[in-house]
Amino acid sequence: MRESILQLRGVGKSFAERGGVLRREQRRLQVLDGVDLAIHSGEVFGLAGESGCGKTTLARVVMRLLAPTAGDLRLAGIDYGEWARRPRRAFYRQVQMVFQDPYASLNPRLRVHRILGEMLTIHGLANGDRRRRCTRMLEQVGLTADDLDKFPHEFSGGQRQRIAIARALIIRPRLLVADEPVSALDLAVQQRIVDLLGTMQRKLALTLLFISHDLHLMTEFCDRIGVMYAGRLVEILPGRRLIEGGRHPYVQGLLNSIPIADPRQRAAKRPLLEGEVPAPGAHIPGCAFHPRCPQRFAPCDHLRPELIEAAPGHWIACHLFSAT
Repeated sequence: MRESILQLRGVGKSFAERGGVLRREQRRLQVLDGVDLAIHSGEVFGLAGESGCGKTTLARVVMRLLAPTAGDLRLAGIDYGEWARRPRRAFYRQVQMVFQDPYASLNPRLRVHRILGEMLTIHGLANGDRRRRCTRMLEQVGLTADDLDKFPHEFSGGQRQRIAIARALIIRPRLLVADEPVSALDLAVQQRIVDLLGTMQRKLALTLLFISHDLHLMTEFCDRIGVMYAGRLVEILPGRRLIEGGRHPYVQGLLNSIPIADPRQRAAKRPLLEGEVPAPGAHIPGCAFHPRCPQRFAPCDHLRPELIEAAPGHWIACHLFSAT
């Protein structure tokens, strides 16, 4: 069994909703609710789900940009409480992030050599050869030495995301969190960026947490995929089995929403998801998905399903399977 580089146990995150003249807390908005997950060293783990399901919040908790309100996290075998007592650069030497918007994630006032070089300086890796290392990193992501002296506005969206990837990888982290890294790009560019991430993941023996709403793209790219709903993981399975093997009613609804090019297949009736992801803070007893589920039955409205292993490597949180 491979080492787990990232472990989450019962991780929760809630935010206070405040109101009134004194801005007192009115209620708690629960965004993550008991997330259990282990990501293995060297794998590409995909995290999927509709907008508002908690994917980005989970990424920010993993990156220590948000503090969890419940549960435990461990990175490289070290508890996050212990990481908090160490210099922050020690933690970020291990894990880096690529954000969704390449237009907002790069400082427009800095040339590329400064954007990359500052990462080396912060982590004590410059060693007098900053420009050479920056050039080599740029070339690995498909740019050239001539691009070192340009500003971010001189590049296309795809090129900016390549720079963001270079910035994250120049210090050789063990874990890369990519939060919707292609959703802001043109369709023609998305596949090239995903191919680049795959190449760098293999070349650097990198572990990648890849967050996306594009299930078809993730199926081809990810070793395993976890699907979130209302702040919880509802299904985890090998990526190659998602399209044919996704069994949770929510996952089946997501799969049915994927556009089909063949008009003969489009003609077949496929049950689509109705309704929306519940708002954070909404109290839904039992399974959070049951108000939208076409297969709900008696236990769903008062018992919360737990993840069970329905098949080797295939985990699902649904009463349809826990009852069998």
